[in-house]
Order: sequence, then C-alpha cells, then structure tokens
Amino acid sequence: MFKQFTTENQNTYEYKANKTFTLTQSDLTRHEFIKDSTNEISKSYYDFARINFYLSGSQSESYLNDSFNIGNDGSGRNTFLNKFYDNGSIVFIPQNKFDEEIKRGSFVLTDTTTGARIIDDSEGNLYSTNATFSQSVSALSSQDNYVGNIFYNVGVFAITETGSFNGISISPSGSNKDYTDVTSGNYSIQYQGTTQVNTYEWSCDATPNGLNNTTNPTVYNSNGLGQLKDNLTGSNYPTYITEIGLYDDQNSLIGYAKLSKPIPKSQQLPMKFLLRMDY
Repeated sequence: MFKQFTTENQNTYEYKANKTFTLTQSDLTRHEFIKDSTNEISKSYYDFARINFYLSGSQSESYLNDSFNIGNDGSGRNTFLNKFYDNGSIVFIPQNKFDEEIKRGSFVLTDTTTGARIIDDSEGNLYSTNATFSQSVSALSSQDNYVGNIFYNVGVFAITETGSFNGISISPSGSNKDYTDVTSGNYSIQYQGTTQVNTYEWSCDATPNGLNNTTNPTVYNSNGLGQLKDNLTGSNYPTYITEIGLYDDQNSLIGYAKLSKPIPKSQQLPMKFLLRMDY
C-alpha cells in the first residue's frame, strides 16, 4: 500500500500571515530615558536608544557599524529621526507578541490618561491623530509633526516629542499635556504581528488500477488465514480511503491526514489528494 513520491508530487512555498494583538501597559516594558540623569537606568536607556536607533551611519562608526544597528531593517524608508531629544520614553513589545515583525501601517496607541491617539505611517514614524500638535501647516504626516518612531523588526517604539498638546485634564492646573506623559499611565496598543509560514504540499495520486486493496483488519475472517469476510468478496465492493500516511525512507510514519469521511476508491477514474502542512 506504499507509493513513492517523485519531485513532481512535492512542492514548497511560503507566505506571510498576520495576527492582530491588543496589549495594555501591563503587557509591555516601558523605560523613561534621560540623557544626563543621575539615575543610571534612565541614562543607560538614553544611550541604548541613541546607539541602536538614532545614530546616523557616520556617527555610529565609533560605536558599531550601521548595518548592525538593530533598528535598521534595511528598507531605506523615509523614517524621521531628527526628534531624538534629551528625554523621552521607549517601550518594548515581547517578541512572542509580534512574531517576526510588526506589520507596517497597523499600529495604534490609545492613551486613556492623556487622551492621545497615535498611529504609524508605515514608514516608521508615529503621529498623533486627535491631540493637536503642529509646528507646521503641512500635512499631519510630516517631519515637523511626528512624535516618535516605531521599529517594526524588533518590536520597539519610542515617544521622542517633548512638546505639549491639548489633552485630557487630569489636574486642576489645566489640560495641556506633554508628549513625555504618553505611555506613563494607562494605555493600550493594537497592531498586527507578521510571521512567515512555510508550507509543504504533496500530491497523492491514486490510479484506477492501484491502491485497490485495504489494510483494515476488520475486513478479514477471524480464522487468521487472511481471508476476506464472505460479504466482502464481491468485485463490486469498493475499497474506501479513510486516511493517508506520510512515511520516511525507513517506512516510519511521520504524519497522516484523516479524511472527514471515507471516500470510495474509483477503479475507473484517477484520483488526487492534496496534503498540506504548515510550519
């Protein structure tokens, strides 16, 4: 009942799959960075963000080659990096919550403490959609108006704008809020994680003259002689296909596909079953 695959019976291909994630501040790791802070942790995260994300190629030569910059995905896109100031915040998304990378154009941050709503522009720049902040009369997605960056390939985003905007009033003194307050309280993010799915496909062909026997033990008499039961000896009684197994070169079962219902094996027409396995 074994049949050997040929190269024509096998195929492999890959595709990108996306999954939507929604996380809150409790799922994320946030650090405030301050350039000259007496707090060593805040200062170290300033150095971390500067070296890994915000140095240009010429600046980074004394630290590391720009091709090893973990925020550089090599896409050559129009990512603005000119608003890296002395303080800000950087947030880390667990890798098991985005797989290979974050899908461009899918990121939304909703900060319920300040009222800010921030999205990405597919180029690695973050913009506020409802908290008014504008240094320019140009379009919202401009070099003047962006408030931070997202680094899709490593699951990191940073709020680097230090200006203020008209947000939710959480103190008697007024409603102006600083962008440095965003992600310091209650907030959530939603985005799509991307993973590459590799698919093996096998074409299992059954010709009219092949695979017409069965290995189902219930069709044999109990006398141990390998004889079919009397009611199954007629030529018009078909063989039914219930599952297809995949075996290695040592005839060890490595996987099988079970049909939703038994399929009668045709002795007049060729049959084809397609098996796919994603990993």
